[in-house]
Amino acid sequence: MPYIPPEHPNKSAFLKKVREALGRTHPILHAPDHPPLKSNIARQREKVRTIVARNDARMLTNINRLMENASFASWNVHRVESYEDAAATIARVARSHKVKNVIRSSEEIFKKIDVDKSLRSVGAPPTILASSRTRRRGQLKSIAFKSEMGVTGVGYAIAETASCAVIPRKGVARLTSLAPSVLILLVETEQILENLDDFFAITRLKRMESRSHGPNYYNFISGPSRTADIEQTLTVGVHGPGEVHMVIVG
Repeated sequence: MPYIPPEHPNKSAFLKKVREALGRTHPILHAPDHPPLKSNIARQREKVRTIVARNDARMLTNINRLMENASFASWNVHRVESYEDAAATIARVARSHKVKNVIRSSEEIFKKIDVDKSLRSVGAPPTILASSRTRRRGQLKSIAFKSEMGVTGVGYAIAETASCAVIPRKGVARLTSLAPSVLILLVETEQILENLDDFFAITRLKRMESRSHGPNYYNFISGPSRTADIEQTLTVGVHGPGEVHMVIVG
């Protein structure tokens, strides 16, 4: 008797059930394009140009969606208009927790936001978590785990999943976002993407343009650290920050 393969489940119905189980009520606004793995760089650039144009056109929608999903995922969300307001917000968080030991990364965002001055004003001058002539790389771990609060920028923020992608690069130590119990992430509005497909398309193009040179990992932060044991007892803050703040500037 000939073998009759089982019918394939309906893809749309399957994905609909998954979205319902995750509590996703927003409609899928577009079907992502999945080019072959060996897609040429010209096609990838065209895809990214389309993504950038779409995100620019939907910026306000993406911001509101990010804020809504982040609040649902237990982020503390702060929307500010200026870099000065962002610095003041960071100082208020530090003062409310009475922290003294703060670490931060070394990125371009801190040339716009004077975090050092604002934190010094509340008695919590930050330490830049980076190796130098007087500080060896091995010392960073000890500094990080003694800190009470961390401040860092992001590569991108994903509206659909309320995730911030921290991409390793010069001046960005992974421990800044993992070791302290309180974490503040700084997001500029132009860094907000609609979904993960957008993120991977953009980062893939960058890797293609650099001939496969790039980061070995991406750190996605989607809210406070949550850990559950075999009985599904949820504990917050065991393997990472127990309190996270997202400061959206712009």
